[in-house]
Amino acid sequence: MVPMAPHEPASADDHASAVSLGELPPDELLRYAHALGLELDAGASAPEMVRLIRKRQELLIELDRDAMLDIIVWARRPIRQSAGKEELAREIARVQRLDYDRLSPRGLASLARLRGVSCRESDTPDRLVDALKHQDGFWKRLSGKRRAWVGSMLTKMIEGKSESESDYRFLPEDKGAAAELNRRTLKTHVEERGIVGGIAERLRGAADDYIRVKLDEIETRIDEKLDQIDARLAEWRDREIANRLKILRITLVFTVLVAALSLGYNWLKHLWQ
Repeated sequence: MVPMAPHEPASADDHASAVSLGELPPDELLRYAHALGLELDAGASAPEMVRLIRKRQELLIELDRDAMLDIIVWARRPIRQSAGKEELAREIARVQRLDYDRLSPRGLASLARLRGVSCRESDTPDRLVDALKHQDGFWKRLSGKRRAWVGSMLTKMIEGKSESESDYRFLPEDKGAAAELNRRTLKTHVEERGIVGGIAERLRGAADDYIRVKLDEIETRIDEKLDQIDARLAEWRDREIANRLKILRITLVFTVLVAALSLGYNWLKHLWQ
């Protein structure tokens, strides 16, 4: 078992690294492989899964984390900047973007190695781009170009702006800051999920935003109503206390008068005797 680099943040699948891979059942091996960005056949044997997982772990240790972050920024994947290599590899495995010319040289080399493309240190960026395009195949490149063109057109028509690399932001480190999550463009959704899937994904995000805004408005209105109720209750409470104090004062004055009359009567009675 190859240990992960000591500086890497702990991932959600550290329990798989804490024990020998050979001790894990096939379903756990498959799940852990997916967490490393590997797409394995569910019918593969356990020894084969273990071999591929160890090979991927060794590769992740060798890869430059900054180069992997270059791929994330280029592909505009939503992730925290402090994410570990396993999480980065999992997001990179979902990348469908094909305009490799816009990726940095170190990012190209890392992407090629993660996709199993044979490459050497002396390979130029053009050679790596050609190798990646050759691996994609003609039909995938054609479909990717169609998605990119349709995504760009829909983005300009619906959002009124084009995608800009400078707009990318990593997800906030605070997991509870959901409102500050990075918003990807419609073009990115279409490239990854197709026209229907991309539009549906964006509409789902817009619906979530709309619901969140409406819930905030409802919560604000409820808070205002509660404040009004508290103010009215405080006013009624003050009036009730004032009325009770007034009754107590009247009762006290009446009691004092009765006591004074009683004392005067007893004094006069004593004089007449």
